[in-house]
Amino acid sequence: MTKQEYLSAIRGKIRKMPADDINKFMDYYSEMIDDRMEDGLSEEEAVADMDAPDDVVDQILADMPLTKLVKEKIKPSHRLKAWEIILLILGSPIWAPLLLTAIVLVIAMAVVILALLLSFYAIVLSMAVAGIGGLLGVGFSFGITPVVERLQVRVELSAMGAAGAG
Repeated sequence: MTKQEYLSAIRGKIRKMPADDINKFMDYYSEMIDDRMEDGLSEEEAVADMDAPDDVVDQILADMPLTKLVKEKIKPSHRLKAWEIILLILGSPIWAPLLLTAIVLVIAMAVVILALLLSFYAIVLSMAVAGIGGLLGVGFSFGITPVVERLQVRVELSAMGAAGAG
């Protein structure tokens, strides 16, 4: 493989990167090959001594900051052509209502899910309040009445005891 073939293989795999980055990497790897040739290797030997183009591309991508990679991936790959814009405008009576319907359906599903969650919590809260009310009602009806009666009996007995002693 010649130097040009090697660099072309790398350039072809990083072509979506910014041009200044591509040029920087091409210059770097070209200089590495030139250094090996200056050390007495032939062009083919110098290229064979280098890593495989796939390994070089993997290394380039690994060294590149993630933010730069994301910015490059988000950029649109091509601009809309005139006929594509015309088709979008002419097709809008079909796709616009469908898009609006899809958005409304997603919002309606979210509202239904939230309403179900709210009703679930309302049921749980009402059951808790009813349970506490039931426990208090049972406590008042069975628990306090005997206590009050015992107090009345003790008061009467002590009154009788005081009257009998006097």
